[in-house]
Amino acid sequence: MQPVNAIEVPSRLYGKYLVRSRVGLGGMAEVFLAEAVDAHGDQVQVALKLMRPEVPEEKIADEVDLMGLLSHPNLVRMLEHGRAFNRHFIALEFLIGGDLRQVMEAHRRAMAGFPANMGVHVVIEVLRGLAYLHTATTKTGTALSLIHSDVNPANVFFSGQGAVKLGDFGVASSAQLDVGPGEGIAAGKLSYLAPEQTRGERGSVASDLWSVGVMLHEMVVGYHPFQDEGASEPEVMNRIRAGKLSIPDYVDKPLAAVIQRALAVDPKVRYRSAGELAGPLFTWALDRNALPSADDVREWLAGAVGIVG
Repeated sequence: MQPVNAIEVPSRLYGKYLVRSRVGLGGMAEVFLAEAVDAHGDQVQVALKLMRPEVPEEKIADEVDLMGLLSHPNLVRMLEHGRAFNRHFIALEFLIGGDLRQVMEAHRRAMAGFPANMGVHVVIEVLRGLAYLHTATTKTGTALSLIHSDVNPANVFFSGQGAVKLGDFGVASSAQLDVGPGEGIAAGKLSYLAPEQTRGERGSVASDLWSVGVMLHEMVVGYHPFQDEGASEPEVMNRIRAGKLSIPDYVDKPLAAVIQRALAVDPKVRYRSAGELAGPLFTWALDRNALPSADDVREWLAGAVGIVG
């Protein structure tokens, strides 16, 4: 994949938003920390997603339409959308706790293992959001058949209060709304794509759950199951398609079994729903009295990345 380059920001002021700093960079957009004054006269921080000029209008409209339909505590909330300097923007709630990728990197720098109970907690919370997403309907009750298609640590965010939220619906697909990348186009980050997605098949519930399984492996085992330093894209793709796992003995057998099933090459062998995957994880946490409280999560985030709610 080609590296993504930053582009110049023509003004620090976008509509009512004052741009402070860049916090994210992607193929479709750049994300900035920005400030605005709300209806009550209070200053608020937002994550301002500035769409790249080359992104088609209909693609931007797709993401805005999808986010306008979604409302769940475990999904990032859209505040508004607009246009300034011929660039579309989407204003999102700003989550001060950063993203899971940053937290994982902080643990690696400190040479500290990711706490298994926190890894399980994060995955359960992501699954809450996916369960809602996968079963979301229109106001008239028509199933939207939504697939996220880009579940990875950079799209999992933490609030200052320790809430876990799944974000970035830029490549999400819906059979009913006819949005998404479609057949033959692999969306999402390569190292989190399911085997069938690397062959150009459209995303599915099973492929979203595969991506969750990769994240669970990273947090519980301590490294990515198919990617290591220096591995080329073809090598990573071949490893994903082969799906060979060797989970170390230090991983609890029940958790190892969950990871093995979540990362089955055959989609029919994987968990059938977010709820079905969450079930054994809840059981594991309850049996070990390992479900963290909100205070536990805040304390952990503060220790990992210095965030205090």
